[in-house]
Amino acid sequence: MLDQYASLCESFRWLVPTHFNIGEQCCHRWAQSSADARRIALFFEDAAGRRDIWTYERLGATTRQFANALVRMGVKPGDRVAMILGQSPEAIVALMGAFSVGAIAMPLANNLPPKALEYRLRDSETRVAVVGAEAGSSLLGILSRCSKLTQVVGVGVEDNRLLPWRSLMTRQPETFKPIITRAEDPALLLYSHDQGQPVRGTLLAHQALLGALPGFVASQHWFPQGAEVFWTPLDWAHPSALLGGVLPALYFGRSVLGVRGATTPGLSQQLLERYPISHALVPSTLLRQFKLNTPIVTTSLSLRSMAVTSEACDEALLAWSEHYFGFPLNQLFGNSEIPILIGDSHQKWAGRKGSVGKIYPGHHVGILHEDGSLAKPGETGELAVNRLDQHGHIDPAVPLRRWRSESEEPMPDAQGWWRTGELARLDLDGFVWHEGHLSRRRIP
Repeated sequence: MLDQYASLCESFRWLVPTHFNIGEQCCHRWAQSSADARRIALFFEDAAGRRDIWTYERLGATTRQFANALVRMGVKPGDRVAMILGQSPEAIVALMGAFSVGAIAMPLANNLPPKALEYRLRDSETRVAVVGAEAGSSLLGILSRCSKLTQVVGVGVEDNRLLPWRSLMTRQPETFKPIITRAEDPALLLYSHDQGQPVRGTLLAHQALLGALPGFVASQHWFPQGAEVFWTPLDWAHPSALLGGVLPALYFGRSVLGVRGATTPGLSQQLLERYPISHALVPSTLLRQFKLNTPIVTTSLSLRSMAVTSEACDEALLAWSEHYFGFPLNQLFGNSEIPILIGDSHQKWAGRKGSVGKIYPGHHVGILHEDGSLAKPGETGELAVNRLDQHGHIDPAVPLRRWRSESEEPMPDAQGWWRTGELARLDLDGFVWHEGHLSRRRIP
């Protein structure tokens, strides 16, 4: 294989338009095109095995209805809209609807404890929340303490304090003109989920989706190349799932598979056989379980690419995966704020066992000492991303700022560095080696 890493980095240029909206790019433009409207946007299967299919036409119409509902609730550009819905069509509709009215979407995990959920809703001063059955009881228990939360919509939750999703949607027209947003306008409020790290909100712009595309394309064997179907068992509120798969797949007008409930190795095998899944993003923990529970005889799969996130895989697991699936896996590394930053792309450059990969094209990454000086190759420091890439252009993946940042150090700092809180070292060949979290060790 000819290693193309250096040439890809040198030739890469960001092309960020002045106006950009995630809802427009991932939903409305496909729904409005007669050639694309009937294309499948979502395959969905609930916990009982019931299946549903959403075309882009259906997704667009339902999103416009929800956008109208948000406007009637008084949601204005910049207001926060929370969605606690796991993997469900309503989660995508709520996201796209929030983007369409210029609101800031705040996807939250289904399994947050009530105290953690309350903190996020209060800290963000969320106006509207959409909650599913899995998190309904947790939200209802803290509802009286979230004074800024003026409306809660329930999906499959029966309670007179909630507005039923179906009742809300049946009253809304399917015509809506999305608000035009600038690429740098705020779109997502993400809260850190890393264990051992302080809980903090980070504000991302609409252009953050563009910033995630190089890593997504490279880690998924240069997606798209046909009628792909993307799947991940991660909660769609997880930043890696959201920016590392679900939104990029919809941006390219392809299909996403959603499954409600926990994903076991046995269910994973069934899904891979039942649906034409071509690309997947899985946590390393599930991959290890899958290895232990895989049947000896398997049917032919449509799977062509798989990226793995969370902890790095050991050599034995990577070797087994390549033998079982028929291709090498691409490891991904990032954090809650920039989830697709570093990783592999075995079709374009060679990997190195033990490392978390190379910096994806378009990003200028440095290793910083505590005083802000750059570390030399081989030295450990804090992994940081500069707001300007190697060519001096703004990197759209870098977040706008910390939420409520007026009380904290400015991010990015005066030199343009966004510190990730991750410790790493960079070797002479450009491979990154993760050394843990900053809260657990001090920088040399």
